[in-house]
Amino acid sequence: MRNIIILSVIAVLCSCNQASSSQDSGSDTNATTTDNASDVPVEMIENPSTAADPKALPGEMPEMTFKTKDHDFGDIVENQDVETTYEFTNTGKADLLISDCRASCGCTVPDWPKTPIKPGQKGVIKVRFNSAGKAGVNNKIVTVVSNTKEGNTELKFRANVQAAKPQE
Repeated sequence: MRNIIILSVIAVLCSCNQASSSQDSGSDTNATTTDNASDVPVEMIENPSTAADPKALPGEMPEMTFKTKDHDFGDIVENQDVETTYEFTNTGKADLLISDCRASCGCTVPDWPKTPIKPGQKGVIKVRFNSAGKAGVNNKIVTVVSNTKEGNTELKFRANVQAAKPQE
């Protein structure tokens, strides 16, 4: 019985060692290998249509110039849906790509252009806010992820949500 336990332990240790060595073999044939520091797929970095050329001079990159990055809805009534737009222009010298817009909470839904914006072209990011259950002052942020030098841009809005009157 003792020999069986010892053999079982040895078998488990050997199988663990083989699994880790096969993961560390470093096969270059996997196109979706990621760098642990960024977790960005390699094909995103090497594809010039999805990211700015890393050798490009800062003046040759896309640049987002917004009319305004802040909006104040003022006083609104609870359960009201409101929407605003953030207008921008690509004032850089390369195609602007917006890969994501992240809202600070689920009550905020951004909508952004999914196609490249050429230098000189304008674009709009729409942001919808649902005030249900959000009585009081609300300060929200939408983070725009793009291929600009900065990478992330914050758009902000404020709303003072007046509590809905209970129905009698």
